[in-house]
Amino acid sequence: MKYLEALYGSQYYELTNNGKNGSSGRLNGNLFLSVFIILVFLLIIAISITFSSGFSDAMNHLFHSLFGYSSGKTIGRLLAIPLLFIIYFSISRTVGSESNYQKIVDTFNSYPEEEKKKATMKILKPFFIVLGAFFILMMSSLFQQ
Repeated sequence: MKYLEALYGSQYYELTNNGKNGSSGRLNGNLFLSVFIILVFLLIIAISITFSSGFSDAMNHLFHSLFGYSSGKTIGRLLAIPLLFIIYFSISRTVGSESNYQKIVDTFNSYPEEEKKKATMKILKPFFIVLGAFFILMMSSLFQQ
């Protein structure tokens, strides 16, 4: 089972088992994939900042020139909302399109029940690995001087 089959298929499977409309699994899958891509992007930036002081200085200068001395919460909202929209729009037009979603769900439904039940763990493992790595990297940066 491929990652996208596990992602969209598990969303469809969970919704239909709870008696809900399976087509909203496409929205859930697209949002999950968008957030996962943003986390990977942020992890790459965090790794670059951690291991390259020049990159860190360049990022600090960029943010100060763009946003002045705004709070991190404001900057996060200004960056995250458009980034989420752009990534979601791109995904919904490519891998998360309605026709592609239907193909993926049909393939997922052909798998045995044991395989379907393992799909959620298949999508959550990489997500929690990236989230954990990001968290550890951010916490370790607090102790570096």
